Amino acid sequence: MRTRTLNAALLAGLLAPLWMATAQATDIPTKDAKGLKDPPGLSRFTGSALFLNEFVDYDELKVPATTVESTERKMSAAKYAEASGQRWRMMYAIPDGRSPIEVVRNYQQQLKAKGYTALHECTADTCGGDTQDYDGGTTADTFINFLYPRSEFRGWDDSAAARCAGGSFITDMRYAVLKNEATGELVALVTHRPGIVSAHCPEEEWKKHLFATVVYVKPKTMETNMKLEASALEKAMGETGKVAIYGILFDTASATIKPESKPSLDEIGKLLKKEAKLGLHIVGHTDGEGTLAGNFDLSKRRAEAVRAALIKDYGIAANRLTGNGVASLAPVAPNTSDEGRAKNRRVELVPY
Repeated sequence: MRTRTLNAALLAGLLAPLWMATAQATDIPTKDAKGLKDPPGLSRFTGSALFLNEFVDYDELKVPATTVESTERKMSAAKYAEASGQRWRMMYAIPDGRSPIEVVRNYQQQLKAKGYTALHECTADTCGGDTQDYDGGTTADTFINFLYPRSEFRGWDDSAAARCAGGSFITDMRYAVLKNEATGELVALVTHRPGIVSAHCPEEEWKKHLFATVVYVKPKTMETNMKLEASALEKAMGETGKVAIYGILFDTASATIKPESKPSLDEIGKLLKKEAKLGLHIVGHTDGEGTLAGNFDLSKRRAEAVRAALIKDYGIAANRLTGNGVASLAPVAPNTSDEGRAKNRRVELVPY
């Protein structure tokens, strides 16, 4: 156990009596929190109590599909499972007497019957990276933060059931990820028992209990809330020397342009036809996930795919366009949140 975990244990032991004298205890959930229910198409482990369900209409999930490695306090995997669309993040209290492997096997059986394929499974000893903590302390992410980012989890009040279930360290961690290749749906889950918990939580009770964090993504097309026009592109490049395009979308971890990218490509093609002397550097950008070498390759291939589409579908001369990739080296937001990573994944146009 690391020094900061030991220090947390000592501090919790000293302060717990004082806090418990004034703080109302947070009990382990035995029934669903008011208004919460399972997402359509995904059943829970029988008898579990749902006490958290966060829904976002459009988000991205990128979780390990192989062993994780830690380098300079940052975790990465050679292979990921990814999906974007409607996202649910749930936390369940599992009934007493159930084991992590029983919970995981039940989810696997349920999902395989619906056409899912098991991509990866591991335990704390085999997952790689930091599997001792839930919230990652203050300086580094942990394995579970692939499912529940530390910056979001730590926003909960100390008396919330989610914080009690997280703990300052965890045991009995087991992870699994499954994907339905036909529909693109992705499910990732982690089971664990909390260790040191907030003074609001009766520690001996909570640390004996098994919990599951489950994230489910159902693909959907992102709504376009910005109207992209050739005149706006020209104005932006004139003012800042470049313009970022977020309406050119790609299949996960590939350079295949999605059909819904056509409106953006239409406007770029319109601008290039109007300004016959305009040349463009098409520059691909990625977020900070994955390896730098892999992101350099991916960002360049995506830029080249846009260049090829403009040449083939819009009749633009090849010598007016270049395709380049800079991976994650020019972020416009921190890569520490889903929102920031989404802003960093883009195609930029730079005139020459």
